Amino acid sequence: VGHTLVAGPTGMGKSVLLAMLALQFRRYGGSRIFAFDMGRSMRATVLGLGGEHYDLGADGAIAFQPLARIDSEGYRTWAAEWIEGRLLHEGVTVGPDEKAAIWSALGSLAGAPVEQRTMTGLSVLLQSNALRQALSPYVLGGAHGKLLDADRDRLGSGDVQGFEMEELMHSPAAVQAVLRYLFARFDARFDGAPTLLILDEAWLFLDEPSFAARIRQWLKTLRKKNVSVIFATQSLADIKDSTIAPAIIESCASRIFLPNPQATEPQIRTVYEGFGLNSRQIEIVATAQPKRDYYYQSRLGNRLFDLDLGPAALAFSGASTPQDQRDIDRVLTQAGAPGFAGAWLRHRGLDWAADLLPSSPSAASFLATQPLEISP
Repeated sequence: VGHTLVAGPTGMGKSVLLAMLALQFRRYGGSRIFAFDMGRSMRATVLGLGGEHYDLGADGAIAFQPLARIDSEGYRTWAAEWIEGRLLHEGVTVGPDEKAAIWSALGSLAGAPVEQRTMTGLSVLLQSNALRQALSPYVLGGAHGKLLDADRDRLGSGDVQGFEMEELMHSPAAVQAVLRYLFARFDARFDGAPTLLILDEAWLFLDEPSFAARIRQWLKTLRKKNVSVIFATQSLADIKDSTIAPAIIESCASRIFLPNPQATEPQIRTVYEGFGLNSRQIEIVATAQPKRDYYYQSRLGNRLFDLDLGPAALAFSGASTPQDQRDIDRVLTQAGAPGFAGAWLRHRGLDWAADLLPSSPSAASFLATQPLEISP
């Protein structure tokens, strides 16, 4: 796949495309997928693949313990940078004294039992009231404490993981903290197995100075580890104005543009021209059929294509409405995660497709390797 940029306005088929890329990627043996989702649009896909779907909102079902592994000095170095990032976001100037205080507190906390290596535990060890105050949003009782101050990390180790970001996106501080932590966790799993990392809108929150300076090297390192990143956004203006956009555009040899009837308008045309599209190509994007056509651009060539999906593929890739989410809740409660794929197909009236699935637990991997466009 390679690093890829997907761009275009809302309602034009982005969610279906991302879901199908995930489904198709699982054809590769030993592959892994980490997807940051918006509006639960990939939930049915993740569950259909036998994966874990986490809602990073206020339901409390998922909580992280970012400091659990600080007994490893290498990880402690990352944790110190992560804490410094939180302080910088809260407006604290981080100089030598602050860095020394953080490192000392982390060193002391590293000797405590794992369940005590929490944000609260760190805060207690910091003697500076200014530092404690700046970290207060990230400890229990603070805005993000429930998510980031757990005494046990609840992140699983599945090969397919989805993270619902919509509620969290209202807080840039929380998104940055969570993304940087999850990337550190993922990095430990990037071992050369084919891996797809999908960032739907969330990548915009990587636009912080401490990360923007390293994003080119980060993307180069991921490529060497056989990790492909998909950056997806509905706001072309955000791409144009982002400080990390040049690095992302340069690193993404493949780009997929959604239909955009406004593409020929002067201001928007300029953005497309920045991606190297000529007048004819911009006209193709402007006249493409919404929710059907996609325009692919790469060094190897350019092409307008459609997914030509059948009902079985759409059952998973197109389940994004509020009613779909209620139905997923009900099917998941009745069938459980292992039986979700078959039960969901039957719920959608696709018994013939469900009958093609072998019995669990191999149903999800079978689902990913079949041509789901077929119909009876």
